[in-house]
Amino acid sequence: MSSADSMAGSNAVSDALRSALARVLAGERPGRAEIQGLLEGVLEGEMDPVLLGGFLVSLSQRGETAEEIAGVAAALRTHMAPFEHDARDAIDTCGTGGDGLGTFNLSTASAFVAAAAGARVVKHGNRSVSSKSGSADVLEALGGRLDVHDDVARRALDETGFTFLFAPRFHPAMRHAAPVRKALGIRTVFNLVGPLCNPGGVRRQVLGVASPELQVKVAGALESLGVDAAYVVHGDGGTDELSLGPGNRVLALGGAVAHDFAPEPLGLTHVPVSALAGGDAAHNARLMRDLLGGAKGPLRDATCLNAAAALVVAGVAENAASGVRLAKEAIDRGRALATLDGWVRVTREGAQAS
Repeated sequence: MSSADSMAGSNAVSDALRSALARVLAGERPGRAEIQGLLEGVLEGEMDPVLLGGFLVSLSQRGETAEEIAGVAAALRTHMAPFEHDARDAIDTCGTGGDGLGTFNLSTASAFVAAAAGARVVKHGNRSVSSKSGSADVLEALGGRLDVHDDVARRALDETGFTFLFAPRFHPAMRHAAPVRKALGIRTVFNLVGPLCNPGGVRRQVLGVASPELQVKVAGALESLGVDAAYVVHGDGGTDELSLGPGNRVLALGGAVAHDFAPEPLGLTHVPVSALAGGDAAHNARLMRDLLGGAKGPLRDATCLNAAAALVVAGVAENAASGVRLAKEAIDRGRALATLDGWVRVTREGAQAS
């Protein structure tokens, strides 16, 4: 593209952003197609960063709709590098972050347990958002390598049932929006769409959100994007994962509410969110290795509850009770720790060979 063409494209996207911003401020709501078109221009680097910042803030302050979230996610999906694999029933377990509670890496621990119990997990994640340790941080601290080629990631999935896709590797176009996001320093729609943009194209998800208001919106976005099955969860105490309180909220696609994820009827002990606190990546790695190795306590219970949700969505378990039973068996029979160790081994061998 010539410099003149690039300038014309930049002006066109900026004009469209200016128009959309004015209409959002006037109370209008852009549709999915319009949002997708706008964001595709942004992800190609064709925009005025001031206008992009204003547009993101206006959406955030008013509250994004399901169609707007889906539009941004669709744009990001068209610009991501796909991860090819043959696990058509693969599942992802992740959260949007933003709960600010600093809990342990429950979605990562539960992903290993779910894989050990029979699910195929293509986990997509990044470094920390709301805690001292994001999924990528703790996986590195456990000894795994994130900088592996796709063939190594596929081998890990084939041999262990688990693989991890490090978001920055698969979403290079996000570099165009990164300076604006960093300058704003607040939650925007980009914080919501990461979990909706798994490069492995998973069609089954357990996705945690930090507020109940987001559940219906994110579930609607997942439906719009063609996901086959999902639970959108919000934990008692405000977590973006299932916690060990009676107020867990689990929303399936189509608006159905799952009522069987309260801990005590499942034989799990009710504890406050503070009992699920984590630390930095090194600390959480030690906790994860202990619980996957069989250590009892609240972290094990919460991990089994989240793994149960994943196993139901994956079609491995019929309900929460059978999911919890399968999760406990995977830990107690050593399969969960073996899954972790296998993933670490494959990624380290692959990184050394490249």
